[in-house]
Amino acid sequence: MGRNIFAFCFVLSLLCGCCSSLGCKWIKDDLYKPTSKETINLLKHMGKEFVKERAHMHIPPKAYKMHKHMKLGDNVFEVYEAFLNISKIFNLNQDSVTTWNRTALDIFKNNLYRQTKELKSCMQEMKYSDNRRSNEIKTLESYFKKLEHFLENKNYSAHAWEVIRIQVQDNLERMDRFTAHIRTHMMDNSNV
Repeated sequence: MGRNIFAFCFVLSLLCGCCSSLGCKWIKDDLYKPTSKETINLLKHMGKEFVKERAHMHIPPKAYKMHKHMKLGDNVFEVYEAFLNISKIFNLNQDSVTTWNRTALDIFKNNLYRQTKELKSCMQEMKYSDNRRSNEIKTLESYFKKLEHFLENKNYSAHAWEVIRIQVQDNLERMDRFTAHIRTHMMDNSNV
């Protein structure tokens, strides 16, 4: 009886090890894409106000790019961290944003939550470099802090939210392209 249980556990551990080395099913099976597209479209159509002022904050140039010193898990972690930061921003005071469709905003926030949850699950299956909190990720976190401070300094005005909406839309579009690159690398590695 003990040998059967041991054999079962051994086979189960081999199967789990095999599956986890395949990478993130959410990205690999392209389940990310439809949610990402919907999230971007919701945000794009929420904006109604013309924005003359642009925030003098730019997405860090090395963000959302494949780096030789980073493993695929590090890249997934970068996207996960970006979603966490965007979710944090969209949980700030939005009382002044009266032109945004509240139903669309709720769906948008739910999509952010789902993507964050799915990516967190993916991260359990990934391999990382020794220093997961790379300079790229620290720089990206600093950028999102600047967005938060911008909102705070503008008293969470509708105009400030419109500037943030545009910034976040740009981030989401870049994250979408970056995730497509991650998926390509996952598919290439699974064929080895």
